[in-house]
Formats: sequence, structure tokens, C-alpha cells
Amino acid sequence: MSGQIFKSIEDKYLRFLNQATFQVDGQDYEVSLGDLSDLKLTPEYKDIERASNEFSMETIVRIDTIGIDYKIALSTKSFTRQAAAALWGDNDGTTAAQASATGLTKTFMGIKVGRIYNLGHENVTVNSADDGSVTPISFELGVHYSLNEELGRIEILSIPAGATQLEVTFDAAAITSTDDIAVYGGGNSNGIIGTLRLYGISNIGQNYCIEIWRVRLRPTGDITFIASDYSDLALEGRVLADRTKVEKFRFFKVREIAN
Repeated sequence: MSGQIFKSIEDKYLRFLNQATFQVDGQDYEVSLGDLSDLKLTPEYKDIERASNEFSMETIVRIDTIGIDYKIALSTKSFTRQAAAALWGDNDGTTAAQASATGLTKTFMGIKVGRIYNLGHENVTVNSADDGSVTPISFELGVHYSLNEELGRIEILSIPAGATQLEVTFDAAAITSTDDIAVYGGGNSNGIIGTLRLYGISNIGQNYCIEIWRVRLRPTGDITFIASDYSDLALEGRVLADRTKVEKFRFFKVREIAN
């Protein structure tokens, strides 16, 4: 006998392909996680077993599941703020802040070429740079020093003859929440918690909207600060039960959506 016994099913193949968003607990919006290269949900069951001696060999006759745990792992090529919060372990949404100030003075003693000095303020404008003597010896921008205005850093490039110190007068502009400069405290939490949503975009098989209610995400392994290629961010986490949902949907809900 050759051929098929049953009719083949050729229109039910499946290729999972999803876009993902993350909604941090306490926020009323979700944000795209961008270009994901990998995302896996792994169930782990805790079973107890009963073996019977009523056979020629000890034989398992019953298994009961008394616990379930889900672990999640993902890798993203897009470095969104949600991903950054998971990487740095800080999810409180702090932004940079600084009051405006004018006529500030900072003096650096024993200056050396190649050293970088901190003005102690950001968003600075230098009004003058000299050695602070009665007959000031001027430091010229681009010749004797370079300036990073955003971070308030001065690097000594060369020292004019006779100068042994550098006195800088400067102003610092205000930094407010309107500037929207995120600031993270490393290890401020043990991961960010929120809802992970997957939206199917495949053209092969059924697509789904998958809502995983309470996911805790944090970095996997090492954090690489120097790379020769594009950086990928690997995150891992646990899925926590949501007590506000009915028991069937306590971990996540899967809904079919149109292709």
C-alpha cells in the first residue's frame, strides 16, 4: 500500500513572527521593544510521582502537577528606554535636573596636559579661562583646552607659558523634565516588571496576540560596553501570576488575530 491514508494538510503550517511591546507596571501605555532576534517562553512543571510495586518492576502509575513556573528570554537589537531600564536595573523614570546658575568660578591647580577636569555642572557656557593671576594668562579654546558643554568637562590640550593653574568662569543652563534626559541608577531594582505583549505578524499560519501580564526582566550575563559590531541586548525574566485575573489567565492570555 502506498500513498496517503488521510488528506494532507498543507495550509496549517506555522511560523511564529511577532512584534513585542512592554508596559511597565503603573503606566497606562505600552512601548515597542523594537527589533527582536529571539524570544522564548519556557514552562517548568513541578511534578510528584507515585510508583507501584504491584508489577514485576517498580512502575509509575500516577503523576500530579503541583506547580508551574514560566521563564522568558529575549534578545533585542533595538535599545529602547524600556530595554535600558531592564539593563541598568532602574525603572523609576528619573530625568536629569539642574537649576540655572550664572557667574560660576572653578579653579584647577597643578594642571597637566591630557587631564580632564569636571566643572561640576552640565550644559555650560564658558565666559573666560585664564590662570587667575593679577595679570591673567589666557587659555584659548581649541588651543589650550577643549570643552564638552553638555557634560561640563574640560581637557587640557596645552599650557600657555607661565601658567600653573586654570580658573574658569562659566554659566550653567537649567535642565528640566522638558529636556527629557533619562538618568538611571545601576542596580536600583532587581528588574523591571510589566506586561509583555506579542503581536503576530507572520504570513504563514495563524497569528496571535499574547499578553503576558507580569514579567520581570533583567540582563542576561555580562554587559558588554565595547563591541566591534552592533550590540544586542539579552534579557531574561520570570513570569509572575496576576492575582487580578481569573485562574485560567493568571499567567497570560492568547487570542487569535487576523493575518
